[in-house]
Amino acid sequence: MESFKMLPDGVSVHFARIPYAGTGTPEAGERMVQSLESCSKLLAGSPETIGVDVIGLAHGSGSAAADTSGGVSAVAGIMSKACGGIPAFTASDAIIGALRKLGAKTISIGLPLNQSSMIASVKNHLERNGFEVRRVGTLGLADHHAVSSASPEDAFRLMKEIYQSDVDAIVINNSNLRTLEVVDVFEKDYGKPVIASNQALMWACLRAIGVQESPAKLGRIFQL
Repeated sequence: MESFKMLPDGVSVHFARIPYAGTGTPEAGERMVQSLESCSKLLAGSPETIGVDVIGLAHGSGSAAADTSGGVSAVAGIMSKACGGIPAFTASDAIIGALRKLGAKTISIGLPLNQSSMIASVKNHLERNGFEVRRVGTLGLADHHAVSSASPEDAFRLMKEIYQSDVDAIVINNSNLRTLEVVDVFEKDYGKPVIASNQALMWACLRAIGVQESPAKLGRIFQL
């Protein structure tokens, strides 16, 4: 998994799975939110167990689709409140934070799935947060199983497809697409920073707990 490749020495990552059905729809996002409290408490631990220091929701379109009442940061708020105030982020929160850290205003968005509801929720969420979306592209895939089988070369092809010289950053919004192997290569070849779901979420989580160290070649955002 990409998360393990981004860990500096002395940091560990732990997982809890949440149910998610109905890809990219507000209904799916709402069902996902209903499970967040119990999953967050599990990760936070108890007086008898060791818990985590920060929680991240590794789901791009789902956290954007859940942005229906109070904003996607309200989703992170549910997680944080459930575990006594531990810092919490969604992938969508992390992408926005990374773009703002870069000073980006104009962006291109890439998604592997060609689903209109998902595309609309991701695009609308970024626009509501002040970014100008100049181009959207997909890999044309039909389901998450196909995304899991996609290669880093497919991710690079998607980045190339949505590249425009007049945008400030490239955004790849999907936690199931392998981007980490090609982010640094693309940035060097095309001169544009890439913000991808897993990369941004790990960056946000590490910075939230005061960790500045990171392995090399994770993209420009990890230099900040």
